[in-house]
Parts: sequence; structure tokens; C-alpha cells
Amino acid sequence: MKDSLRQSMGWFHTWCGLLFGWVLFGILLTGSLAVFYTEINLWTTPELRSPVAIDRGRAVAMGRDYLTRIAPDARQWRIVIPTSREPVLRLVWTDEAGKATTHRLDPQTGVRIPRDMDAGFFFMRYHYTLGIDRKSSPIGFLIVGAAGLAMLAASISGVIIHKRIFRDFFIFRPWASRQRAWMDAHNLLSVLPLPFHMMMAYTGLVLIYYAYIPAGVATLNGGDVKAYQTAAAQSRYIDVETPAGSPQATVALMPLVARAERAWGGGAAVNIYVSHPDRANAAVEIWRQRDDRIANFPDRVDFAGADGRLLRVLVKRSPARETQAFLAGLHFIEWGGIAARWLYFLTGLASTAMVGAGLVLFTEKRARRGGSAFHAMAGRITIAAVAGNMIACAAYLHGEQLLPSGIEDRRSMAASIYFLAWLLSLIPAGARPWSSAWPEQLRAAALLCLTIPVSTALAGTPLTSTLAHGDGIRSGADLTALAMGVILWIAAGRIARRPAGGAAQ
Repeated sequence: MKDSLRQSMGWFHTWCGLLFGWVLFGILLTGSLAVFYTEINLWTTPELRSPVAIDRGRAVAMGRDYLTRIAPDARQWRIVIPTSREPVLRLVWTDEAGKATTHRLDPQTGVRIPRDMDAGFFFMRYHYTLGIDRKSSPIGFLIVGAAGLAMLAASISGVIIHKRIFRDFFIFRPWASRQRAWMDAHNLLSVLPLPFHMMMAYTGLVLIYYAYIPAGVATLNGGDVKAYQTAAAQSRYIDVETPAGSPQATVALMPLVARAERAWGGGAAVNIYVSHPDRANAAVEIWRQRDDRIANFPDRVDFAGADGRLLRVLVKRSPARETQAFLAGLHFIEWGGIAARWLYFLTGLASTAMVGAGLVLFTEKRARRGGSAFHAMAGRITIAAVAGNMIACAAYLHGEQLLPSGIEDRRSMAASIYFLAWLLSLIPAGARPWSSAWPEQLRAAALLCLTIPVSTALAGTPLTSTLAHGDGIRSGADLTALAMGVILWIAAGRIARRPAGGAAQ
């Protein structure tokens, strides 16, 4: 019975890992990069100076003055207070038709930043939608959910089929035969960070449970999922019972921020929403920053905009909502500071490498046995899924640095670079011999990573300058790109070595 179960789980692990691994590699790679989405946004914005001490009161006043001048008739303003991690004043206004517009200012000078600072958000969007707009189609969103479920199932089946799971904590033989080395790498990267693999897969599903398990939600809300989402989010728009049409200046915002922070007894405000600004029915919402605790649901205090009277304090939620917020916080990693983000980044890369090693291992084993046409095709797809994704990510970062800041639709152009680079990588993956395509593609990815600091320098923030000025974010990003390039170059040389039994073709 035990052998039968292990054999069944082995079959499931192999094919589930192969079919979903092609998608999971890109999801995990972009998710790892998205851990530093804010830092990537700053790194690719040379117009913004290095982080300095932020005067919050001055920044809020600057934002209000700007919105009063640019969008006096907006339905809602949003002021995102600059922080040490995100030292930019982000201003958003929504018109009566519901269209939102975003401007970003340098909080020191008040000068508008021409770039949309979207590089990090691109990786985040790809991580959970494969870059497909959810409003136009939910297919990417659903594929990612299926891949997350597959990763969770593959992790469980992998534990079942492991005969020596604790021994594999300590075994890695990189100079053994190529198949043995890939097996050791897959086992080591699977076993050592196993709790992280399972936690991230599960919490990723919990994040958007209503999309993956909609039946209960639809039943509770008469089949109207949007009604559930509105009720769960507790709509941000508050209508105070005063005449809507009469102009009346909204009170100063920073005193409300101070009152909100006193009500929380700790934590700092980061978002200010002003609905119906400078009207008698104005309402001000102060939202708490989420970096001082795991639960990813910010506390909030609401005030009447006309006179500053307290409307409500939102700090308590149902146990179910608190649990979901805690699990979401484990996934989003807004807490814990730079050390926690590096831990998530490195373990995320370990998850990515685990999937990549498993895909290569599948191809290696079948190639040595003289695989079928399907196995040959699977090897080609694996090259495109693994090396192609790395090439695309590096090419995208080059594009973000080098595309002129003032061009129209810059965001779409940068995204197009990613997908175009990936498509171009398919050509050598399909045309070149398998044993040649792997090292060639990995060397291409390595060269793109190694030359990222060149693009950064051309954009105006050379590594020598950022090191000299102590700009840890920009210099750290360049040095990380160099390190990744070196690792990929070494991997290319290693994978090019012919196995003892002959070369895989």
C-alpha cells in the first residue's frame, strides 16, 4: 500500500510539476522581484533624489495645495504621505465619472516626477495576473490561482515521495553527473525552505478566496459578488448628512492625522482620503501604515471635513477578517523591515530555482532514456519558461531605465519589451540543439543582468555615484543585478558540461 501510494504521488508530482511548473517559474520569479517593488520603483526613477528626512506636515500641505489647484472639483482626493521607503508624494484624484488620475511629486521640491514609477508594480501585476488586465479577462488571474493550488499539492506529494527527506537537508553534489546534481539541487531547494513554499502558496490562495471559492460568497449576497466585495471593503466613500452643494473649506489635515495616530495608540498614517473636498459634506479618512504589524488590514479613522468632528474609528474586525488579514500580511511582507524583505526575496528565489531545477530534471531523465517527441518539446518549453523569463525580466529593467520619461504610453511600451524579449527567446530555444540552447540562453540572461548597471548609469545614476552618496537602494539594486549575472554565467558553464552518459539533445 505504501509503495502504491508513493508511486501514485510520484506520478502526480512529476506531471503536476511539469505542466504547472512552466507557469509557476515566471510567477515565482516576478513575485520574488515584487518583494522590492517600492525599491525597484525608486531605482528606475533617476529624477527622484536619494531618500532624505521627510517633513510629513510640509508634504501633506504641498499635496493639498497641488490638488486644490489641479483638481478642485474632484469627487475624492488621495494623498499618500512620503515614507523613508517610498520618498515620493503620490497624489490621486477621482472625478465624478470615477476616472482616477495620479501625479507624483518630489516632496523636497514640489516638482512633478514625469515617470509613472511602475516598474515594481509590473512585476507585482504579473505575479498574480500574468500581465493580463483583470477587467478585460480573468483568465490570467484564474491560471495563477490554479498554479498556486498545484504548487501546494506538489509540495505535499513531494513530502510523501521523499524517502530520505531529512538527509536531503545536507546533500548537494554539484560535481556529480548532471542529472544527479539537478536532483540534489531540486531536493535541497524543496526541503530546506519547504515551510516557506507551502505558506506562500496557501496565503496566495487565501488573498483572493472569493474568486477561487465563489459559491458561498454568492449565496450570502444573493449571487452578487460585487455586493460582497463592497460590504467587505466597507466602502471608502462616506456621506455626511449635510447639504451637498454648499462650498465650505475642509479643515487642516495634519491635525486630523495626529488625532488618528493618538486613537491608534501607535503606528503612523500613510493615506489621507478626502471625499467631496472643500464641500459641506466633505469626509476625511486617515489610514494607518501597515509596516508595523503582520495583519494586512490598516486601521482607519474618519472625520467630518467641515468641522473635524470624529465620525468613527475602525480598528476591530471579525475574527474571520482578522485571520484573513494576518494570512494576507504573511504574503505581502509589508512588515519586518529590510531584513524580512531580503529573507522573502532569497527564499522566493529558492522557490523559483526549485521549480526550474525540477523542470530541467524532468528533461534530463527523459533525454538520457531517449525520450519521445513530447519530451523533446517539453525540453524546449522548459528553456523558454526558465531562461526566457529571466531574459524578459532583465530586458524589462533595461527598458525602464532607458525609455525616455516623457513619451506617451511609456508603461505599455515597457511591458511590451518584456513580452517581446520573451517571444524572441523562443526562437533559439526551438531552433538550437537542446544542449547548446541552455547555456546560450542562460548566458544571454547573464549578460543582460551584468549590463543593467550600464543602463542605470546612462539613465543618470551610475553605480560609482550611488555608492559614493550612500544610496543603498540604487547601489544595492545594481550590485544585486551584477551578482545575479555572475550566478547565471556560472550556471551556464555548469549546464554546458556534458553528462557522463552523453549529451542531451
